[in-house]
Amino acid sequence: MIRVAGATDPGRQRENNEDAFCIAEAMGAAILADGMGGQNCGEIASQSTISAISRYLCQPEDGLSLEELAMEAIRAANREVLETARSRRECNGMGSTVVMALWRPPDVVIANVGDSRAYLFRAGGLRQLSYDQTFANELRTQLGFSEDRLLNVPNRNVITMAVGAFEHVLIRIHAERVQPGDRILLCSDGLFGPVGESAIAAILSEASSLSDQVGKLIQAANENGGPDNVTVILVEFGDESDG
Repeated sequence: MIRVAGATDPGRQRENNEDAFCIAEAMGAAILADGMGGQNCGEIASQSTISAISRYLCQPEDGLSLEELAMEAIRAANREVLETARSRRECNGMGSTVVMALWRPPDVVIANVGDSRAYLFRAGGLRQLSYDQTFANELRTQLGFSEDRLLNVPNRNVITMAVGAFEHVLIRIHAERVQPGDRILLCSDGLFGPVGESAIAAILSEASSLSDQVGKLIQAANENGGPDNVTVILVEFGDESDG
């Protein structure tokens, strides 16, 4: 039995919500996107990303592995966002992050572009599965910058890759084998920015429903200033005998 819940909120300091998400249980998929761009084009970019990925998943090429399926779906979204930006002058330069989970238990594949995140929550512990495509994280992983040194780096949180930013999108892939009781958390930076991982894990440890936990995570982000749009999806994997 797999249970899924998700919600999005504009936060306390933004009028528009440039986040978008989709839960497609029949396809074993959850997708989250965080758009960027002026003149409300961030909303267009995130919605286009979600729509293009969903359409591809409905009619994929034959014989693809989960990893290949995720990558081809995101490539389709990259082409669509690029084409939309070219056809609408006001949307030039728009783009979107994306993080998605595809599951065929016990196998789960996480694919991401940008800094929206996926975590595994197991036995009270939280572990990041996605890879932050940010300036700071590239300096950390590629050049070995320390956390203290990164604090003084200008533009440290700027993302280095986005859907629709380049002709060829660099997609990060992670494969995981889930166990009964595991939960996958997908979230935009509106959650993990203002809410630390220990606080997120504490909420996920509570004895409450998935939808309640989603609501509490969004509430925690807003109680900590709500500086950005915040979107949360939770996917829980139970025993096949559940339900």
